[in-house]
Amino acid sequence: MPHPLFTLGNRLSLCASMVREGTKLVDIGTDHAYLPIWLVRKGRISNAIAADVKLSPLRSAERNIRRYHVEEQVSARLSDGLDAVFPNEADDIVMAGMGGELIIRLIGAAPWLKQEHKRLILQPMTSAEELRRFLAREGFSILREEATEEDGHIYSVMQVMYAPAQAGGGELYPYIGKLDGSTAESRAYISKCAVRLFKKAQGMRISGHSEEATALQAIYECLQQLCERDN
Repeated sequence: MPHPLFTLGNRLSLCASMVREGTKLVDIGTDHAYLPIWLVRKGRISNAIAADVKLSPLRSAERNIRRYHVEEQVSARLSDGLDAVFPNEADDIVMAGMGGELIIRLIGAAPWLKQEHKRLILQPMTSAEELRRFLAREGFSILREEATEEDGHIYSVMQVMYAPAQAGGGELYPYIGKLDGSTAESRAYISKCAVRLFKKAQGMRISGHSEEATALQAIYECLQQLCERDN
């Protein structure tokens, strides 16, 4: 008998909600392979590759794949990003729990991701602003973005596709993407971003960069207004 299925935390649950039904999934930096195992056991996806660049987490993934009896649908693969993955093996690609700079590098190393039927589910732990700027510059559009809270931390997850005509957004886009302050979690994310920008504007003003400081202050005030939405 298979082990009773575990429950995903809020962060991975949000990632799971953005994976399309019936797709072939690749989970980059899979660690324990919880996300692909959960999606397969729930009947949400047809098959998955659990990929990691390190052997130790890959061995852990393999043990869990056997434990939950999904060997026919989930395979563990040693891969630096998508280097060992063929384009026809992946419809939806998850890159979660890693830094934004690494996500940028991995996307940049796989030009075949620039196909409109592919979807990226991205959850950067750092450098989300740089990631959003990169996506806009490379023609990727954020279709959906939501924030969630887990263990006292706020995370943002975005579903992305290659669509140059829709890429980018207004002046707030690099900072908050598609978040609009409509949920408590998104307001918490926006508030955290606003505090960071306020401190940055103060530092610029002190160092004599008054023009840049004024521009950041204006963005900070817009973010504050979103945080104060009466929901």
